[in-house]
Amino acid sequence: MNPFDEKSSPAFALNQAKRRQRRFYLMASAGIFCTLLMLVGMFVVSKGTRIEILPKEAGEIAEINIAKGIGLCIGDTVYSLSSAPTITALASGFKTKTEKIPPENLGRVFPMALFELPGHLTIETSSRNKKTRWAIDGRDVAIASRLDKTLEAGTYIVTIDDPYAMKKEIDLELRREERKHLRVDLEPLVGVLEISSRPVGATLFLNGEEVGATPLRIRKNAGEYAVRLMSENHMDIRENIQIERLHPLVRRDYRMALKKGRISVSLAPPDGSLLLNGIEVEAARPLLVDAMTEHHLVYMRPGYFQETQTHRLSPDETRKISFRLVPEIGQVKITSSPAAQVRVDGKRRGVSPMTLALSAIPHKITLEKPGYLSVSKTIKPTASAVQEISITLSTPHEARLKNAPKEYTNTSGIRLKLFLPDNDKIIMGAARHEKGQRANEFVRTVRLRKPFYAGVHEVTNAQFRKFNTTQSTPPSTAANRPVTSLGWLDAAAYCNWLSRAEKRHPFYKINNGRMIGFDTHADGYRLLSEAEWEWLARKSGRHNQTIFSWGDKMVIPPRVANVADESAKGQVNIYIPNYTDGYAGVAPVGSFNREKSGLYDLAGNVSEWVHDFYSITPPATNKTEADPLGRQQGRVHVIKGANWRSGTITELRPAFREGLTAGRDDLGFRIGRYL
Repeated sequence: MNPFDEKSSPAFALNQAKRRQRRFYLMASAGIFCTLLMLVGMFVVSKGTRIEILPKEAGEIAEINIAKGIGLCIGDTVYSLSSAPTITALASGFKTKTEKIPPENLGRVFPMALFELPGHLTIETSSRNKKTRWAIDGRDVAIASRLDKTLEAGTYIVTIDDPYAMKKEIDLELRREERKHLRVDLEPLVGVLEISSRPVGATLFLNGEEVGATPLRIRKNAGEYAVRLMSENHMDIRENIQIERLHPLVRRDYRMALKKGRISVSLAPPDGSLLLNGIEVEAARPLLVDAMTEHHLVYMRPGYFQETQTHRLSPDETRKISFRLVPEIGQVKITSSPAAQVRVDGKRRGVSPMTLALSAIPHKITLEKPGYLSVSKTIKPTASAVQEISITLSTPHEARLKNAPKEYTNTSGIRLKLFLPDNDKIIMGAARHEKGQRANEFVRTVRLRKPFYAGVHEVTNAQFRKFNTTQSTPPSTAANRPVTSLGWLDAAAYCNWLSRAEKRHPFYKINNGRMIGFDTHADGYRLLSEAEWEWLARKSGRHNQTIFSWGDKMVIPPRVANVADESAKGQVNIYIPNYTDGYAGVAPVGSFNREKSGLYDLAGNVSEWVHDFYSITPPATNKTEADPLGRQQGRVHVIKGANWRSGTITELRPAFREGLTAGRDDLGFRIGRYL
């Protein structure tokens, strides 16, 4: 037989099918065996974890599944190959819960608490009042016509507080997933309404229904009522009132206003002020006024005589009235010294003196003249009297002088005093025969014309530190002592800094650490000139100039100045015997009496830089100088005044002068400025 024929025979095909079936059964058996082997291994390897579902009622019907991880649930026990499987517990009437079992709880009892599903409570009342207050177990939960609330299963006490009915409480039980709907009838509340009025006999309507004439007392169910009160020739009164459990008695005593009349007003000129019984009103629309009563109307407008009218209207009457005001003109007499151009509200009207007829409204009168400050005044003329304006014009200098404070304290805390030399004369220097005179004390005749301010004290360490924080100064206890050891340029730079701080024009022109000049017209701070300093020390506050700051006698009065006294013995070469000032060195500013000028310490404490450059060239004779400031440039500057080391007659005299280029520990400065 052909082998190919044998394979195609039916017997051969049947055998092949049997062999395939046997192989399938063998593989299926092997799979089932492996699965059983794996389950046996799981039971052997894993630890069974019993899940305890709480409450017990939920545990009896709960279904447990593994939500995440490898494992098997059998009854209430979980077998897991995962280290932290996540399980889900379901029970009818309870909220489904999913929770992860921590590794430390595997093989033990793992509790899971399920919470009951809530119920829903709806309660309606017979009144359906939106103001009803609802409370559950004593806690307010709503103000509404009905209660609509989701609650956990349990027993509750519901309080119904309708302000128009008796309060009511309901005990009820709500089960899981229960939807309970109740309708409650409330007991109506009856209250009392007392109504009176003036005038009496007014007709009362409640909710549109006529109930009688006032006064009256009626019983009504609690609730809200629309009140309307009507009386002939009087305005209706409308009000909404409520009878409530907390207020069962409602009283009203109405005062009914008379009906209104209407006044229509025409005004000429317009845009004035219209007063009705003393109150300003708008005339654009008719005025509502009480009928059968007198009303006073006043119309006024600036520049016109006011007009007054009185009117009494019948109920519902409309009356048209008009106001026609008459212009008011007043006389204004204007004089000035000197004669000046007169402007009224900006328009030229001529030269003073003059008399003008002006409307009785505020006018701005301005007088102006070249070289003088303009002056303006506002005046309101009146027809009852002639108004007078008399003005004295001032030059800018006179105005500054008039308005300048006698003393003031600047932004750096320095107090300054105003001086008005008024062309006063001083003979500077000293004659040859004067005891202690030096050859550089040239006799000069000077007149001071310009007003100026001078520092009451020398500049202190604390004041200078605001400008230069790196300045080497003594300890903080010396803050009120004069700043010393400064060059002249340091003092000038301080003056410019102070000027800029107060938005004044700097006096000194300083470039690259050098002074290249000064501005004589600047209002900024500067050092006192030598002439000003000597005038202050010898002439200011006196009838005649003196040799010393305290007078002409050589004996120093007590408490006059800090100079080389007995306490300085051993520190100075020459001291003044029998004089003690209490300080062996520099003293705080203002420690001694004020001098005749009103300043402190010109006579001692520290010497002072002044503005002028030092010169030993004799001045021209028979010449009077006016407000001298000296040369614009130089190298050596003048210092003036005695100090705590001064013990000779030469040094104690204000005529004494020196020239220096650098500072010393007994040399400070004082500021000033032109007005």
